[in-house]
Amino acid sequence: MSKKDPIKERLTQQNQELPKWAEDFPVDTKADGHVARRDFIRFLCLVSFGLFTGQAGVLLKSLFDKKYPPSEPGAFRIIGRDDLAVGGSYVFMLPEKKEPIILIRLAEKDYVAYSQKCTHLQCPVIWRQDESKILCPCHHGAFDVKTGNVLYGPPERPLPAVKLGLRADGIYFEGMMSRVAAGGPHAV
Repeated sequence: MSKKDPIKERLTQQNQELPKWAEDFPVDTKADGHVARRDFIRFLCLVSFGLFTGQAGVLLKSLFDKKYPPSEPGAFRIIGRDDLAVGGSYVFMLPEKKEPIILIRLAEKDYVAYSQKCTHLQCPVIWRQDESKILCPCHHGAFDVKTGNVLYGPPERPLPAVKLGLRADGIYFEGMMSRVAAGGPHAV
């Protein structure tokens, strides 16, 4: 005596004939949750290969970035010497990096410039002349205007400093300062 398929029997009674999808998917409801060992191993290998490929991609990208670091733009004119009032600030972008820089005029011949991104969560910082501080409005952090060092708040690192050049026709960007050189006063 041969065993009859209960699904086929039920569907045949309801529809008078077997639907097309039942022929394509002949799985009994009792065996529906069963996963064969071979299928499980196949799935496990596929997921492992995907994770390995992702990690290999990250490794290759990090090696490529170290080999070819982004170039720093050469010296360029930011603004005229008389275009910025004492106590004023001016924001400009580094051409290749798309990095906002804030230039602050502290005195007649005293200029400082820093990255405008807070070192905590990259919020734009603002110059507050009345407080003589550079403030991060997102999390209430503050930086010393003369050195870029953290005064208070969540940031743990000073603002990246910019090397400036003072020439007859204006203020020039000359590069980013290293962390060691940025620790002390660097006004131009």
